[in-house]
This record gives sequence, structure tokens and C-alpha cells, in this order.
Amino acid sequence: MNTNQPSAVFGRRGRDSRAPATAVHHATRPARPIGHIVFLLGLTGLLLMVAGAIFWTLPAIGKANAEVARSKQKVVEIVNQPVTHLHRSGSFTVFSPGWFHPGATEPDFNNVDIRTTQELTYEGHVTSDLNPTEMFNGSELEFNAMTKYFYTDRTLPKKRLSDTEMVEINGLYRVIGHDEQAALMRWLVVIGLAVVGFCLASALFLQIGRTRQLPAA
Repeated sequence: MNTNQPSAVFGRRGRDSRAPATAVHHATRPARPIGHIVFLLGLTGLLLMVAGAIFWTLPAIGKANAEVARSKQKVVEIVNQPVTHLHRSGSFTVFSPGWFHPGATEPDFNNVDIRTTQELTYEGHVTSDLNPTEMFNGSELEFNAMTKYFYTDRTLPKKRLSDTEMVEINGLYRVIGHDEQAALMRWLVVIGLAVVGFCLASALFLQIGRTRQLPAA
């Protein structure tokens, strides 16, 4: 007698029907680019070089200015040498008002030759309305438009300079002209470097700000 009943199957395990595990992906943070850091280091290096160039140039400007001051002081000493003072007596010529017109032209230090501008116009005894009790020997005096810039006491006439003294002043003028131009050029270099340094510093701070906004790896 056949009974069509399903036979129980023992000892079998059915396959576990599990859903495949989903892979967990961790979000990766963008790494800070090495090139960006190298760029920052490059900007910093350039900024330090510019600062070094400025500090190297400033002492040279000071040295040139000091040499100009020494040369001008030497010219003042030569041009304003004392003259012989005499009491007024006899005949004399009176210059008025004063010995010199106001103002003075700054010499062309690089080119002028004061030997060509020396004027020996005083004759006999001379004086001015600024010296009511004195007179001077005209043969000891001169006027020179290219040394008038260095006249310190215009109440007195100026001593006639020798050829040797005028050649010395010409040499001092060349030093003045050269060093003034050198100082000016160095100042222009400093200004240019300062502008470059400002631009580099601005770029550096901008890049540092961008770097801070990047998340660390």
C-alpha cells in the first residue's frame, strides 16, 4: 500500500539565503598637494631674498650720502675762507644792496669747471652797505656763480681762489655728482624691491589662507 506522502528529509540544511554584504566605502579626504607646499616655500624664499637685497642696499646709500656730505663740507671750507678786513679810509667802491643777489644756482656737479666761471671784477678797495666801517682789497676777492651755492655768510665778499683750489673743488664736485646719482639709483632699486616684496608677501598670505582651508589628509 503506497502512501503518497512526502517523506520528511532529516539532516539537511538548506542554503542560507543571505543578502550579500554591502561593502562599506570610507570617504577619503583629499591629501594636501605637495606642489602647493613647495610653492609656499618658494614664495617664502623669494621674499627673504628681496628683504636681504633691501638691507644690503641701504648701507650703500648711507655711505654715498656720507661721502656727499663730506665733499660738500670741504667745498664750503674752501669757498668761505677768511678775507682781509680793513678800516674804511680813502677812496673805495660801495656795492649795494649787499655783495650778492639773492638765490644761487646749484652747479652741474658732473660737468662744471669753476675755473671758467670765476669773475675778478673787484678793483681797488671795495665794501658794501652791509659793512659800514670796513673795506676790503679787491685784488683778493672774486665772484663765482658756480660756487655761490656754497656761500655761507653773504655779508662778506669771497676770497679769490687759486687754480689749485679750483681744481680741488672740481674734483669734489665730481664726487658729489657721482655719489648723488648712485644714491638715487639705489633708492630706485629699493623702491622696486619693496614693491616686489609687497606682491610676494600678498601672494604668500593668500596661499597660506588657501592652505588652511584644505582639510588635512
